[in-house]
Amino acid sequence: MRFGAYTCAIAVATLLALGVAHAQDEAVQNMVGTWKGKVELLDEPERTLVIKSVTRAGDIWIASIEYGPPGKKLSASEARVEKRRDATTLTFWISTTRKVDLSLVSETELRGLLKVSAEGSWVGRRMVLQKTSDKP
Repeated sequence: MRFGAYTCAIAVATLLALGVAHAQDEAVQNMVGTWKGKVELLDEPERTLVIKSVTRAGDIWIASIEYGPPGKKLSASEARVEKRRDATTLTFWISTTRKVDLSLVSETELRGLLKVSAEGSWVGRRMVLQKTSDKP
């Protein structure tokens, strides 16, 4: 009898873990698409972010992205997707002195900072992007 209860408890725990993993996978995959928005305090504030795909590499998620001002050739790169404090985040470097750190606040909005290194410290510029298409 104890063996049956123990087996049942393991099965329930496994199903719950799979449900959480599936929910995380779904939130990560919802990031795929085209996003447009602005970075505050820049001469050319408009930005486009295309998240082409998100794949798992061991314990981390890697996104294939393109980023830059609209109307110009977007720069291709990779981003790291993580779950931080119940939020799905996307982080990528533009250069050695600039990086973008965004959080998925809804299925259609990414919010965060463009961080610029200035004299040894980071200065943040607020950034908001809206999803304009589910297709990259």
